[in-house]
Amino acid sequence: MKLYRLLALASLLVISLTAAAQYTDPAYINDLGGPQEFARRRAELAHKAKAGYILLFARVTLPESNHYREDNDFFYYTGLADPGAVLVMDASKPEAAVIFEPEQAPRVKQVYGANLLAMTPEQREKLGYKTVMPIANLDGMLSFIFSTENDLWLRLTFPDKADGARPEVGRDYAEEYAAPYGDPTPGDRAAIQKLAQRFPAAHQRDLTGFIDEMRNIKTPGEIAVLRRNGALSAEGLKEAMAHAHPPMYEYQIEARADYVFRNGGASGWAYPAIVSSAENINTWHYFNDRRQIQPNELVVFDFAADLDHMAMDITRTFNISGKFSPDQAKWYAVDLECQKAVIAQLKPGNTYEQASDAGKAVLEKYGEGKQWYGFPGHFVGLATHDVLRPKGPIKAGQVVTVEPIVEFPDKQMHFRVEDTILITESGVEILSSGVPKEPAEVEKLVGSAK
Repeated sequence: MKLYRLLALASLLVISLTAAAQYTDPAYINDLGGPQEFARRRAELAHKAKAGYILLFARVTLPESNHYREDNDFFYYTGLADPGAVLVMDASKPEAAVIFEPEQAPRVKQVYGANLLAMTPEQREKLGYKTVMPIANLDGMLSFIFSTENDLWLRLTFPDKADGARPEVGRDYAEEYAAPYGDPTPGDRAAIQKLAQRFPAAHQRDLTGFIDEMRNIKTPGEIAVLRRNGALSAEGLKEAMAHAHPPMYEYQIEARADYVFRNGGASGWAYPAIVSSAENINTWHYFNDRRQIQPNELVVFDFAADLDHMAMDITRTFNISGKFSPDQAKWYAVDLECQKAVIAQLKPGNTYEQASDAGKAVLEKYGEGKQWYGFPGHFVGLATHDVLRPKGPIKAGQVVTVEPIVEFPDKQMHFRVEDTILITESGVEILSSGVPKEPAEVEKLVGSAK
């Protein structure tokens, strides 16, 4: 039975309010192409699945001490940010997609704001959804769909998040499994398990490959947002570096950039700031940012904004006193040369393996080939460590970082110059070019606002 016919069999409770949903931002939707763009994405996903039913889940709970950020895959196909929501779509009729949402008690609406279900039909339709139903009706509808054998398309592999790729979330789950009192069904694992138990006639099939294929090539709307975010994030790093001087705390550098991000319209961070120095500098993902930086120490500054649910990733390394020592200058120049060698190969017709080999050759030239760990970067998009890994043919529309690392822990030296780069048909566009990286320009910038 088709989903659009089943709608007549389920009761539809609509509570009409004039308030907009708290977490769903129409500006995000419009910046990324409008409701029609998200409808196009759903139609393309349905075409890839060919038959059966597609289910995608929003997050259920609000984050701790942070702004709500929706599940990346749910957001990619809906543009919505509504805790507890579920997208159900008949692959043969994607235009009849249905959103199921929790029915809010009056007190919940008062405290947390209305969700999509509580909006008027006119408001929902402006966001691209004609049919929104209470989550209590979901199992009833699924029982009709899966009363006989049918394909159920889910994300069976791991979700990703703003600051973590799918394998990194999988690692988080593994830590829960290993903890004596950890969650046996962390994250979305419980939903997958419950669907299998309640609807054994449903053939669960993995949707992730289709999703990742689509997310890897950025749409025009996504590219426009990424350009804005590249400029905004670069401005934040510039502002922080211009005010950097000894003795100041690592968190004070972070704070300067954070103000620029939020003042420029960012909803938050793409990832927690890394401002590392001295004994912290060789911890690649050092997030504490509590140390007071002393004169002539190196600082690794890795930070970027989250804008319209799109991430960015930028790193600069500098001397807090504004002048590299001769040894620092030597190895900074090597790291930068390595980065440029990789970037020069990033064009359609080449492969990521070719680009990786070009960077490795630079480090081998200086006797540091052992510090090469493969292609020095990752894709960027809805997640900072976005879906898929850079390998094989380089394609226009991909957005990738290049961040080679040269370090000497015995000297408390770590060099990382990182940019986020859009691959175009004609070559590269460095989205983070607004923050200097040439040694003389970096030295000129650091402390210039003091």
